[in-house]
Amino acid sequence: MFDMHVHTSYSKDGHEKPETMAKILKNKGFRGMAITDHNTVKGAFRKYDIEGFTIIPGIEISTDRGHILGIGIGGDIKSRRAEDAIDEIHEKGGVAIIAHPYRMFSGAVKNFEGLNVDGIETFNARSFPSQNKRAEKLARNMKKSVTGGSDAHHAWEAGRGYTLIDADGVDDILDKILKGETKSGGKMSVAMPLKSSVGALLAYARRGFIKI
Repeated sequence: MFDMHVHTSYSKDGHEKPETMAKILKNKGFRGMAITDHNTVKGAFRKYDIEGFTIIPGIEISTDRGHILGIGIGGDIKSRRAEDAIDEIHEKGGVAIIAHPYRMFSGAVKNFEGLNVDGIETFNARSFPSQNKRAEKLARNMKKSVTGGSDAHHAWEAGRGYTLIDADGVDDILDKILKGETKSGGKMSVAMPLKSSVGALLAYARRGFIKI
Protein backbone atom coordinates (compact mmCIF):
# COMPACT_ATOMS: atom_id res chain seq x y z
CA MET A 1 0.00 0.00 0.00
CA PHE A 2 1.43 3.33 -1.15
CA ASP A 3 0.27 6.93 -0.87
CA MET A 4 1.03 8.23 -4.36
CA HIS A 5 0.21 11.91 -3.78
CA VAL A 6 1.88 13.59 -0.80
CA HIS A 7 2.88 17.23 -0.32
CA THR A 8 5.53 18.38 2.11
CA SER A 9 6.93 21.65 3.42
CA TYR A 10 8.70 22.06 0.08
CA SER A 11 5.30 22.91 -1.45
CA LYS A 12 4.15 26.49 -1.00
CA ASP A 13 1.03 25.14 0.69
CA GLY A 14 2.60 22.12 2.45
CA HIS A 15 3.03 22.02 6.22
CA GLU A 16 5.05 18.94 7.20
CA LYS A 17 8.61 17.77 6.59
CA PRO A 18 8.96 14.76 4.26
CA GLU A 19 10.34 12.67 7.13
CA THR A 20 7.27 13.45 9.23
CA MET A 21 4.88 12.36 6.50
CA ALA A 22 6.91 9.20 5.87
CA LYS A 23 6.90 8.19 9.54
CA ILE A 24 3.16 8.80 9.85
CA LEU A 25 2.46 6.64 6.81
CA LYS A 26 4.83 3.89 7.91
CA ASN A 27 3.07 3.75 11.28
CA LYS A 28 -0.22 3.35 9.39
CA GLY A 29 1.14 0.32 7.54
CA PHE A 30 2.12 1.99 4.27
CA ARG A 31 5.15 0.68 2.37
CA GLY A 32 5.99 3.97 0.69
CA MET A 33 4.90 7.33 -0.64
CA ALA A 34 5.42 9.57 -3.65
CA ILE A 35 6.60 13.09 -2.81
CA THR A 36 4.65 15.24 -5.28
CA ASP A 37 5.25 18.83 -4.27
CA HIS A 38 3.91 21.63 -6.43
CA ASN A 39 6.32 22.47 -9.26
CA THR A 40 9.45 21.49 -7.33
CA VAL A 41 11.55 18.39 -6.71
CA LYS A 42 13.65 19.87 -3.89
CA GLY A 43 12.12 17.53 -1.32
CA ALA A 44 11.73 14.56 -3.65
CA PHE A 45 15.44 14.18 -4.35
CA ARG A 46 16.81 14.52 -0.84
CA LYS A 47 18.38 11.42 0.67
CA TYR A 48 16.13 9.53 3.08
CA ASP A 49 16.95 6.53 5.21
CA ILE A 50 13.67 5.16 6.53
CA GLU A 51 13.96 1.40 6.87
CA GLY A 52 11.27 -0.58 5.09
CA PHE A 53 9.75 2.50 3.47
CA THR A 54 10.13 3.55 -0.17
CA ILE A 55 10.32 7.22 -1.17
CA ILE A 56 9.24 7.69 -4.78
CA PRO A 57 10.47 10.94 -6.36
CA GLY A 58 7.72 12.94 -8.01
CA ILE A 59 6.18 16.31 -8.74
CA GLU A 60 2.76 17.87 -9.28
CA ILE A 61 3.03 20.16 -12.28
CA SER A 62 0.72 23.11 -12.87
CA THR A 63 0.26 22.90 -16.63
CA ASP A 64 -1.86 24.95 -18.99
CA ARG A 65 -4.45 22.14 -18.89
CA GLY A 66 -4.38 21.48 -15.14
CA HIS A 67 -2.33 19.49 -12.63
CA ILE A 68 -0.38 16.42 -13.76
CA LEU A 69 1.61 14.10 -11.51
CA GLY A 70 5.05 12.93 -12.58
CA ILE A 71 5.84 9.78 -10.58
CA GLY A 72 9.27 8.13 -10.47
CA ILE A 73 10.99 10.91 -12.41
CA GLY A 74 14.77 11.12 -12.65
CA GLY A 75 14.96 14.92 -12.61
CA ASP A 76 13.06 18.20 -12.53
CA ILE A 77 10.24 18.85 -15.00
CA LYS A 78 10.48 22.32 -16.54
CA SER A 79 7.68 22.26 -19.12
CA ARG A 80 4.33 23.80 -18.24
CA ARG A 81 2.50 23.00 -21.45
CA ALA A 82 0.63 19.78 -20.67
CA GLU A 83 1.70 17.77 -23.72
CA ASP A 84 5.34 18.82 -23.33
CA ALA A 85 5.34 18.14 -19.58
CA ILE A 86 4.06 14.60 -20.19
CA ASP A 87 6.76 14.00 -22.79
CA GLU A 88 9.38 15.32 -20.36
CA ILE A 89 8.12 13.02 -17.60
CA HIS A 90 8.51 10.07 -19.94
CA GLU A 91 11.96 11.21 -21.07
CA LYS A 92 13.03 11.29 -17.42
CA GLY A 93 11.83 7.77 -16.74
CA GLY A 94 8.58 8.56 -14.96
CA VAL A 95 4.88 7.92 -15.43
CA ALA A 96 2.37 10.71 -16.04
CA ILE A 97 -0.88 10.68 -14.08
CA ILE A 98 -3.82 13.07 -14.37
CA ALA A 99 -4.38 14.44 -10.85
CA HIS A 100 -7.84 14.80 -9.30
CA PRO A 101 -9.91 15.17 -12.50
CA TYR A 102 -13.32 16.84 -12.21
CA ARG A 103 -12.48 18.76 -9.05
CA MET A 104 -14.05 22.21 -9.16
CA PHE A 105 -10.89 24.01 -8.08
CA SER A 106 -7.17 23.21 -7.57
CA GLY A 107 -6.13 22.84 -11.18
CA ALA A 108 -8.41 20.02 -12.26
CA VAL A 109 -7.88 18.79 -15.81
CA LYS A 110 -11.15 18.92 -17.73
CA ASN A 111 -9.95 18.58 -21.34
CA PHE A 112 -8.28 15.18 -21.73
CA GLU A 113 -7.99 15.12 -25.53
CA GLY A 114 -4.53 14.33 -26.80
CA LEU A 115 -2.93 13.78 -23.39
CA ASN A 116 -0.61 10.77 -23.58
CA VAL A 117 -0.82 9.98 -19.87
CA ASP A 118 -0.19 6.61 -18.28
CA GLY A 119 -2.90 6.75 -15.64
CA ILE A 120 -5.69 8.54 -13.85
CA GLU A 121 -5.84 9.36 -10.16
CA THR A 122 -9.16 7.70 -9.43
CA PHE A 123 -9.09 8.26 -5.68
CA ASN A 124 -8.00 11.57 -4.20
CA ALA A 125 -8.89 12.09 -0.55
CA ARG A 126 -9.42 15.82 -1.14
CA SER A 127 -11.99 15.12 -3.86
CA PHE A 128 -15.65 14.40 -3.18
CA PRO A 129 -16.94 10.85 -3.72
CA SER A 130 -18.87 11.86 -6.86
CA GLN A 131 -15.69 13.32 -8.39
CA ASN A 132 -13.71 10.16 -7.65
CA LYS A 133 -16.45 8.03 -9.20
CA ARG A 134 -16.31 10.14 -12.37
CA ALA A 135 -12.52 9.68 -12.37
CA GLU A 136 -13.00 5.89 -12.19
CA LYS A 137 -15.32 6.02 -15.19
CA LEU A 138 -12.80 8.17 -17.07
CA ALA A 139 -10.02 5.64 -16.42
CA ARG A 140 -12.23 2.82 -17.72
CA ASN A 141 -13.19 4.76 -20.83
CA MET A 142 -9.58 5.80 -21.55
CA LYS A 143 -8.29 2.31 -20.60
CA LYS A 144 -5.71 3.80 -18.26
CA SER A 145 -4.08 2.57 -15.07
CA VAL A 146 -5.35 3.89 -11.76
CA THR A 147 -3.65 5.42 -8.73
CA GLY A 148 -4.86 6.78 -5.43
CA GLY A 149 -3.44 9.17 -2.89
CA SER A 150 -4.26 11.42 0.01
CA ASP A 151 -3.11 14.67 -1.63
CA ALA A 152 -2.07 15.42 1.95
CA HIS A 153 -0.84 18.89 2.81
CA HIS A 154 -1.19 18.35 6.58
CA ALA A 155 -0.23 15.44 8.83
CA TRP A 156 -3.85 14.54 9.57
CA GLU A 157 -4.52 13.94 5.85
CA ALA A 158 -1.68 11.45 5.25
CA GLY A 159 -2.84 8.00 4.19
CA ARG A 160 -6.48 8.85 3.55
CA GLY A 161 -6.00 7.64 -0.03
CA TYR A 162 -3.83 4.82 -1.33
CA THR A 163 -2.64 2.74 -4.26
CA LEU A 164 -2.42 -1.03 -3.90
CA ILE A 165 0.64 -2.38 -5.73
CA ASP A 166 2.42 -5.69 -5.23
CA ALA A 167 5.88 -4.25 -5.87
CA ASP A 168 9.26 -3.59 -4.31
CA GLY A 169 11.33 -0.57 -5.25
CA VAL A 170 10.61 2.37 -7.52
CA ASP A 171 11.28 0.59 -10.83
CA ASP A 172 8.94 -2.26 -9.93
CA ILE A 173 6.24 0.20 -8.85
CA LEU A 174 6.44 2.08 -12.14
CA ASP A 175 6.35 -1.18 -14.10
CA LYS A 176 3.18 -2.30 -12.32
CA ILE A 177 1.52 1.06 -12.99
CA LEU A 178 2.36 0.83 -16.69
CA LYS A 179 0.98 -2.73 -16.79
CA GLY A 180 -2.27 -1.67 -15.10
CA GLU A 181 -1.64 -3.89 -12.08
CA THR A 182 -2.83 -1.37 -9.50
CA LYS A 183 -5.94 -0.56 -7.50
CA SER A 184 -6.92 2.66 -5.78
CA GLY A 185 -8.96 3.35 -2.68
CA GLY A 186 -9.34 5.32 0.49
CA LYS A 187 -11.71 6.71 3.06
CA MET A 188 -14.83 7.96 1.28
CA SER A 189 -16.03 11.15 2.91
CA VAL A 190 -17.82 14.41 2.26
CA ALA A 191 -16.67 16.13 5.45
CA MET A 192 -12.94 15.65 4.86
CA PRO A 193 -12.85 17.05 1.29
CA LEU A 194 -15.01 19.94 2.50
CA LYS A 195 -12.56 20.64 5.32
CA SER A 196 -9.62 20.42 2.93
CA SER A 197 -11.35 22.69 0.40
CA VAL A 198 -12.00 25.35 3.01
CA GLY A 199 -8.37 25.17 4.10
CA ALA A 200 -7.17 25.40 0.48
CA LEU A 201 -9.34 28.46 -0.17
CA LEU A 202 -8.03 30.18 2.96
CA ALA A 203 -4.45 29.43 1.90
CA TYR A 204 -5.27 30.79 -1.57
CA ALA A 205 -6.49 34.03 0.01
CA ARG A 206 -3.38 34.29 2.21
CA ARG A 207 -1.21 33.97 -0.92
CA GLY A 208 -2.97 36.98 -2.38
CA PHE A 209 -5.17 34.82 -4.64
CA ILE A 210 -2.12 33.47 -6.47
CA LYS A 211 -2.72 30.01 -7.93
CA ILE A 212 -0.24 27.17 -7.53
